[in-house]
Amino acid sequence: MTNLVSTPKEDSRELHKKQSTMIFGCGLSRTGNKSLGDALRILGYNSVKYPKSIDDLVSEYNAAVDITVVAWLDELDTRFPDAKWILTIRDIESWLKSCEKWFGRTLDEYPEYKQDYLRHYRRIVYGSDTFDAKLWQSVYHQHIERVTNKFKARSGQLLVMNICQGESWEKLCTFIGKEIPNAPFPSIS
Repeated sequence: MTNLVSTPKEDSRELHKKQSTMIFGCGLSRTGNKSLGDALRILGYNSVKYPKSIDDLVSEYNAAVDITVVAWLDELDTRFPDAKWILTIRDIESWLKSCEKWFGRTLDEYPEYKQDYLRHYRRIVYGSDTFDAKLWQSVYHQHIERVTNKFKARSGQLLVMNICQGESWEKLCTFIGKEIPNAPFPSIS
């Protein structure tokens, strides 16, 4: 008779610990999230812009950016205490103009489930699913203050980056410990 020894399946957190450090882009919409996500992919990360759930991050990705990260900030920080965080920022007037244009458009081009998803996360993050300059300006300042205060005592875990003003590979790669690739930094025109 053979003595079979079974090993328990690794907990997803244990499995994740063996992977590279998780990277989160926690900037608000229209602050360079797409560029950051594309840059992380160039650097070898499996980055996602709109994960379906936090559990997807554990099983499928090692980087995430945009509104869901902002909405899940505290839970992600609890689940991934060693993660690196990148707060993308932008000049407030430029940001408000971009948001007004982007969020002022109809969601009709998206399937209904995606419309519901976007409205849901806009309400969580901005307090409204429609653009309101005064409200969103307040949210912008509160978000920056919240994130910088959250990581103030945790040296090396937060990078504040203004991609829209040209900060790119050098700042990002220094922060996450990667070599600067021989490729232009992704930008959205």
